[in-house]
Amino acid sequence: MKKILIVSPLSVSYPPKDGYSMVVFYRSYFLKELANIESDIIVPENEKYPAKNLGDSGVFNNVFSYPMNGKWKSLIKSFFSKETYTMIRHDLNNENLQNIIKNINKNKYAATIFDHSGSYPLYKKLSPHIDVENDKIIYWSHNIDYIDFKNITMETSNLARKFFYYIIYKKLEKIELDYIKKFIKIVSVAKHETNILKKINPMASVYWIPPMLPEPKPIESDKEYLSKIDKKIINYKYKFLFTGDLKKSSNFISAIWFANKVFPFIRKELNACFMIVGKEPSKEIINLVENNKDVFLFPNVPSVRPFYELSDLVVVPLFNPAGIKLKLIEALKYKKKVVARPEALLGAGLEYVVPNDTEPEGFAMKCIDVLEDKINYEIIWKKFDQMYDNENIIKEFLKIVSNHG
Repeated sequence: MKKILIVSPLSVSYPPKDGYSMVVFYRSYFLKELANIESDIIVPENEKYPAKNLGDSGVFNNVFSYPMNGKWKSLIKSFFSKETYTMIRHDLNNENLQNIIKNINKNKYAATIFDHSGSYPLYKKLSPHIDVENDKIIYWSHNIDYIDFKNITMETSNLARKFFYYIIYKKLEKIELDYIKKFIKIVSVAKHETNILKKINPMASVYWIPPMLPEPKPIESDKEYLSKIDKKIINYKYKFLFTGDLKKSSNFISAIWFANKVFPFIRKELNACFMIVGKEPSKEIINLVENNKDVFLFPNVPSVRPFYELSDLVVVPLFNPAGIKLKLIEALKYKKKVVARPEALLGAGLEYVVPNDTEPEGFAMKCIDVLEDKINYEIIWKKFDQMYDNENIIKEFLKIVSNHG
């Protein structure tokens, strides 16, 4: 096997900045590094994340990009369509479709991956033109999206957004299930979702392939930047860290739950502060920080690495079990101690490995036990390293595409 084709309905940033981009980019990176397999990728163009950057990364052999459809036109069209806004915005028009068909017809692919439920319109248009056997066309599930949007609908308090998310959920409940049933091989990044996918499509072979992330490389830290952060928190013995997209309800609800329900128990026992790091903080997060002197917000930072270096414990108190939590995998790759809610661990298969609790006081006690070395984290890191060994993950993927899986 020499080359695979990846069909991504969402833009992929380089360097990868979000969970989806990390999964897609590093999958191709490690296929090339560890198995000498090249990747071509079909991806929508995005001003924020230009496709040219993917080409310059040296990871992809060919980057076949196409312009996204207009934002407002796509939104209006989605009100009268069975398809979601994301599907319509990222769909191919006929001219771009013909250009991409010409390009992929010049190449011979050993396998094709369709990422994300948003690729359904692309699958309908491209699959007749892809010269690959059916058992080498793979659906790669990042979330079971209709379940995710159902959860987001329930979490959201804004009525207009709640209605918008509800419409997406109801559309995906039909479209995503029909799409999943078209494949005979399905990969999920989330371990617990393999059972759900198997129920949706009993005829398919369903596999768990965890995300691959690089080992953090030792680099010289920006001492001036670290010093600025440290000045704010220097008087605290222990530093707790939460990272995530802070405009997303599942993230800010979880950070607020930890700060208001869990952290007071910890503060009774330890001299500690809580650092919240992420982009575009919601008004709820801003209000939280303004009313808590031991909670600090660091918005829109260029890198989370300095905060990993400064933190003593990373908390992942997420309620939404959908998909896999890359912030969890990233923290453990950095050899950070982690405490989580069990919902956040299901996708990673770590619910019996990483300390967790659903109750505020129990969660707090787990944090204190970890910091006081009453829980041996060396054992946890060793188990994690075994499960998330990139070479072994690549070997499992190669079995799937070579009919040995």
